[in-house]
Formats: sequence, C-alpha cells, structure tokens
Amino acid sequence: MILPPPASFKPQLSTDRLEAVSQWLLDELYATENDLSRRTDNGYTRGCTTFGRQRNRIIAEALSGRQPWLALINSNNDIVFTIGGVPCRFSNDDPSSPSKDAVMTANRFQMEFIDFAAVGEPARFCFIVDRGHEGAAEPRVEFVGFTPSGDAVCRWVSNSVRVLRLEGQETLPQPVNVAKPLVAPKRLDEGDGAAKEAG
Repeated sequence: MILPPPASFKPQLSTDRLEAVSQWLLDELYATENDLSRRTDNGYTRGCTTFGRQRNRIIAEALSGRQPWLALINSNNDIVFTIGGVPCRFSNDDPSSPSKDAVMTANRFQMEFIDFAAVGEPARFCFIVDRGHEGAAEPRVEFVGFTPSGDAVCRWVSNSVRVLRLEGQETLPQPVNVAKPLVAPKRLDEGDGAAKEAG
C-alpha cells in the first residue's frame, strides 16, 4: 500500500531534512561495517556499535547548531530528537515486521503528540534502517508515521545508495559500454574425453 509522505501531515518533516538524518544513520552504519570486519566481530558487536554511533551522531548534530530544525529532547539510549518540533526516534529494524521498542511503542517524550492526535493522523515517527532479508540488501531508511493505535499512515523511503569514489575526485567517471558476451556450446578437446573415460 502506498502511503502519503509525512510532510502531508507535518510540513516540517520535509524531504531534505529526512534525507539529512537518514544519511547520518547510513554513514555510521557503513563506517561500522568497515571498521568491524575482524573474525571476532559478529552481528551483535556490529549492531551495538552501529546503534551507539548512530545515536552519538544525532546528538552531535543536534548540539552543533548547524541544523536549526534539529533539537534533542532525550539523549539516553531511548533517544528522542525533534525535526521542526516533531519528536522522532530511530531503530535498526525490519519495517515490514518491526520488533524493537523504538518502532513499536511510544516514548514518554512522544506522549504529548499522542494525546492530541486527530483520528487517522500520525502521532509518533520513527526512522527505520532497513537491511533487507538477513541483512543482505543495500541499506535504506524508511521514515514512518504511526497513529496512536500503531497503524502506519505515512511513509518516506530514502534513495540513498552507497557510491564508491576516489577521495578528492569531484566527478564520477563516465560509464564504459561493454559489448554483450558471445555464448556458444563448450567443445570437448581430445584430452577432456580421455579424462572422462579414466574417471
């Protein structure tokens, strides 16, 4: 089901702001994957470090004052930050079947919005970093707005794709056209037939 964008309910949740927060979350995810690639690392060590770095990045961005639309309400592990005054959370979870508290339940700092939400309108918002089935897909971020009863009523999906480039390079190299490969049946050499008979 296609849901309307969050800005249709809360204009302050504009695409450029959602894209900025999503990029911070993905930057920390990628950096953690690159840093924690030893045999002694696993999903748990990477997951804890990723969450901690993402949380600290949002705190640092809020305290920097570079984004006047970003503020911090709660800097504990159940972090809540605001975008234009709208309380938001984040989680590394599966948006189609979430299981983590940040997605499933309202935080005490979100209760004011829930108490005054109109029927059918989102009352709590969460950035969900989606890794796909078993973490095999290219990560993306979904920003979902939920009603007080937990129904998703608005959604924004990032278009962030990791692009590798040389440091200091201003433009990406142009693509090179490659001809279609020629496919033909394999011919048996005389030696191949003798090897099959011996086997």
